[in-house]
Amino acid sequence: MGVLGLQLATTLVAASVLSKVISFFSFTHFLIAGLTRYAVPTDQQLLEASGNCKTKIKGKRRRNDLLSGSSNGTTCHSDTFYFPRSTTIHLKQSHVSTSDIAILPLYSSHQWLVDFTVCASCVYLINEVAYNCIIPWYEGFDQNQTTLSHASSKQDSPYPISLNVRINLSLVWMTLSLWFTIRTLVSLTAIYFQPKNDATKIESRSPKFTISTALTNTPSGECILILAAGFFFLVAATLFLSLDGTLVDFGLQAAYGNLTFGEFSSSRTPIISWGAFHFILAVIACIIGSLFVYPGIKFGKIYLDTVKQCPMSVIKRIILHLNFICPIIPILLWLIPITDHISNSLITLTHSNSLIEKPFLITIINFVSNLFMKHLNSIRLIVSLAVVLFRLSTVRWTLQAYLNSAQDKLDRFTHEAGQTSNKEVQRLVASIFYCLNLVALQYISPCFLFLCLLCLYKNLSGLSWLPYDYHQQQYLYSSDTLNVLPSFVSNIQNNLTNFFLTDFMNQNNFTSWSTVFMQARYIFSQIMDHFLFHGMIIARGIFGFLVWWTLTSWQLMCFLGLAYHRFANE
Repeated sequence: MGVLGLQLATTLVAASVLSKVISFFSFTHFLIAGLTRYAVPTDQQLLEASGNCKTKIKGKRRRNDLLSGSSNGTTCHSDTFYFPRSTTIHLKQSHVSTSDIAILPLYSSHQWLVDFTVCASCVYLINEVAYNCIIPWYEGFDQNQTTLSHASSKQDSPYPISLNVRINLSLVWMTLSLWFTIRTLVSLTAIYFQPKNDATKIESRSPKFTISTALTNTPSGECILILAAGFFFLVAATLFLSLDGTLVDFGLQAAYGNLTFGEFSSSRTPIISWGAFHFILAVIACIIGSLFVYPGIKFGKIYLDTVKQCPMSVIKRIILHLNFICPIIPILLWLIPITDHISNSLITLTHSNSLIEKPFLITIINFVSNLFMKHLNSIRLIVSLAVVLFRLSTVRWTLQAYLNSAQDKLDRFTHEAGQTSNKEVQRLVASIFYCLNLVALQYISPCFLFLCLLCLYKNLSGLSWLPYDYHQQQYLYSSDTLNVLPSFVSNIQNNLTNFFLTDFMNQNNFTSWSTVFMQARYIFSQIMDHFLFHGMIIARGIFGFLVWWTLTSWQLMCFLGLAYHRFANE
């Protein structure tokens, strides 16, 4: 009850923060405050930059502008003027405040996702510290409170299940955060499926132009790319699922066996077939990959724009490079040939003749080798967590690089031939800041999705962040535990039979009601441990695949965005 009371306390505090404090203060302030943006140039600034060289609209151009203007025919073209595209325009910078982005689209989604995920992460962090540090330390000084039933459960049960796996309200918070993140990504992807009104408004005086005033509703070409990427991810996910156990280490075969109870009864009809199990996972992987298409492409472009900035320190440039390529490390840790090669290399290195006279170095290599072979799952968790935290720590640099792209975009625009209007230049600069919330969501949503999946994978699979929980690792993944399960199931059946056949009202039976309650509680605990053990192995296979696939598809689309914008700029 003490553990549950701590969870309820943290839950109530987080709920109070979301309902009361967030209306006055939002965590998005830490992401936005201090950033600088390029202000939209005024008409006077554009006139001064062009040397008061402006051209009035007339003739056929005026008729086209009137057709695309207001219905009464009187438009605001009186303040529209044209000047050469080659005009050099220097934009002025201004600081971004929370009130500036509050009027932009998608601000409510951005604010709610950041605030809720931060509160959920705080609840999860407090509970993890309490479970792994504070409560075990406190129980070490309180050994006199150990009951007989608790001792017998440790002796008879082949797998000890801790209380933080049975009851953990922080997982509810992480699940809700996962749902809000997926909903945000779906809403961002749905933008590209909306039909656009293609009304060609000719505002530039290029030597070659065609006039078209047709208003049509045509689907955007972005949806075709999303559908094509979804089909590619479906095929790729099916391929990697079929290579489980040979190329990648997901543990899906053990997960399917525990899902269908295949270890205990071969004649029992399975709940789901092996092919349907793979197909469902492939469809989920296809959806995740489709949601990461444009967030990954956008991140690749922003990374390319960031590293091209001239005034940048060497340390910052190295951090940006590491931020882009660091997901490759946890991706490789799930590949069986890579892990086997590292293990064999460490073992070979310990027996090397060149290290015979270096005992300290041999000790370090032996420690790393044992750590890598026995606690590979913990290493995967730590490296994956470091990757997502590293990317979240650079979110301000990413947003600042995006805001700085306004000047670069305008400089490329001035290299074109012909003439342009003041409205077109102002709209070009304003569009960068107008999409700030969209870009922020495209960057942080994949990070939050991966973070939630990683936390759920750790807790539901019974893993540990640090390689110290030897008993849990040994019982959870050893083959001896799987061999003892059938006998343990028969033991539960015998205990239930003896419990229900006992005549508690017999005069010769002096069994107290407290003893009966403790026996019933122990049998119920055995049954719960039995199902929780199967759930752990199922979650280890499914969430292990989802964590690896989320990181892989995200990084693949980042590489695609980098390659596309790298060659497109050339």
